[in-house]
Amino acid sequence: MKNISKIFLQGLFAILPIVLTIAIIVWLVTTLENYLSQLLLLFMPEDMYWPGLGLILGIVLIFALGLFIKLYLGRLIIRGLNKLMERIPVVRAVHNALNDMVRFVTASEKEELQKTVLVEVQEGAEVIGFVTSQNLELGERSDLIAVYIPMSYQIGGFTLFMPKDKVKELDIPPSKAMKKVLTAAMGSEKRPLEE
Repeated sequence: MKNISKIFLQGLFAILPIVLTIAIIVWLVTTLENYLSQLLLLFMPEDMYWPGLGLILGIVLIFALGLFIKLYLGRLIIRGLNKLMERIPVVRAVHNALNDMVRFVTASEKEELQKTVLVEVQEGAEVIGFVTSQNLELGERSDLIAVYIPMSYQIGGFTLFMPKDKVKELDIPPSKAMKKVLTAAMGSEKRPLEE
């Protein structure tokens, strides 16, 4: 009986990530299609509408938004909306966390965020972190760096302010290091971090 349940669990864990990924994509596509189809039907007759038109409209709108944000007026409006979100108490916490996460994931190669470091939290125990700012001053202390420490399987983490000489810089692409941290190094890739 143990053997049967072990085989069943192996099959379940093998297929689960694939099924969940497909389910999330299908949910996103159908949600976008449902909402935007209702918007389209306000402006066009129902017999002219065909399934998938809402999804196409969504892709076009997202592309148009990207073009609009390149303009000064677009950046001004987005900045205003961000400031508005930061004024609403409960919304502010969610908005700031998501905004920081998006900025972290989309950071350019030139930003300080791209430095991957190893931080010793106690003797013999180290965590991967990402330098987000250098040469900080906090009160009377100066020349500190900010190191963001993400938490496994969560959106979030914490920031350490520490002397630069207390971290070891790692020669690992941040995307690879972030994958190791977020999955608690349980991914399918079994190679060491330094590879």
